[in-house]
Amino acid sequence: MADRENAVAVAMAPSHDGTLVIREDVLAEIAYLEVMGMQGMVPPRESFVQGVLRRNRPKGVLVEASASEVAFHLTLGVLEGVCIPVAANELRRRVAAAVGSKTGYSVRAVNVLVDHIVLRKGP
Repeated sequence: MADRENAVAVAMAPSHDGTLVIREDVLAEIAYLEVMGMQGMVPPRESFVQGVLRRNRPKGVLVEASASEVAFHLTLGVLEGVCIPVAANELRRRVAAAVGSKTGYSVRAVNVLVDHIVLRKGP
């Protein structure tokens, strides 16, 4: 069996056919794709040390998972002119819908931290 004990993963309820295991990295990737798919969202700022520590995880996504539900902590930037509360609410809705439809997990929370604004370049 492939390094199952060392994998950071969440196991869904076993069935008569076996157990499905979804790694937290996969859940993070689903959330990251939703963030980057929204107009006006940009990746977070990241120091070299943060980049090394996150390993293969998508930038700016932290996942807390239990047996049947997950919570996300998303760090991102926004383009100047984006209404941050409206964008955050839409992002929460999109992440919860994508994770729910693709994995069957219930999303307990989607926390959003905006760490910078990208200003438009002047003339």
